Amino acid sequence: MESIYRISHNINSAPMTFAFHSHDFWELYFYVSGNVTYYIENETYYLSKGDILIIPPGKLHRAIISDDSPYERYVLWIYADCVSENDSIRALAEAVEAIINEKNTRLVSFGGHELVLLGELFDKLNSAFVSRDEYFRYVGESCITLILGEIRKALSSAPEKGREQGELISRVIARINSDIADAPSLDELAAEFHLSKYYLSHRFREYTGTTVHRYILAKKINTAKELLGKGMSTGEVCETCGFGTYSNFYKAFVNMTGEPPSAFKVRYTR
Repeated sequence: MESIYRISHNINSAPMTFAFHSHDFWELYFYVSGNVTYYIENETYYLSKGDILIIPPGKLHRAIISDDSPYERYVLWIYADCVSENDSIRALAEAVEAIINEKNTRLVSFGGHELVLLGELFDKLNSAFVSRDEYFRYVGESCITLILGEIRKALSSAPEKGREQGELISRVIARINSDIADAPSLDELAAEFHLSKYYLSHRFREYTGTTVHRYILAKKINTAKELLGKGMSTGEVCETCGFGTYSNFYKAFVNMTGEPPSAFKVRYTR
């Protein structure tokens, strides 16, 4: 089952901070308790009990746990094979993604009997995952289908979230994301936003846990992986993502993924 999905149920009681990172799979983050702020690129979410965040592949994200109150959550990773091989899961994942884009939010909240149902589904999914019985794969896939169905239903009735200018670094990230192939440098961003580059650098690292340069590089590599997976040649990907030279692209790709772009392309297009 580890090839199609993975789930963990964790409880911590200490402040924690993570740097921005991304995955090649869907992540569903079911929040139970704690004091958590979650960042998904230029979006900020202050979580409450019963919230689920939907994080598609390639989105940079991080959590900041600011105190020692019990921090409990379920984290579900749904791999590409699970989505591609199960028609119900694929259809629901596509529907959820479409609604996310329409409503401009990755957050859905549950309460009452719907929250009880979600808790039972995540618990049953967790039990199926740790079971040695091969037939529990089908129990797990059924739970994922039901969870995605509840998310789709809740998102469909949620109000559309208006586009907001947001906090400074959110706007900086939106500017970077608008043209990642020709993303502005720290100096150019500082000039565009009328800030000291030292102040901007400090605020950016405080928000993302990384530097402007590393953030841009991570976004470029995520874009490269997506294009390679769609069948684009390595040379075209290098040019499209704005790496300048193939050697720069090759080194950055290997450093961030652990394999050459050609090997990644073969794995994801076979």
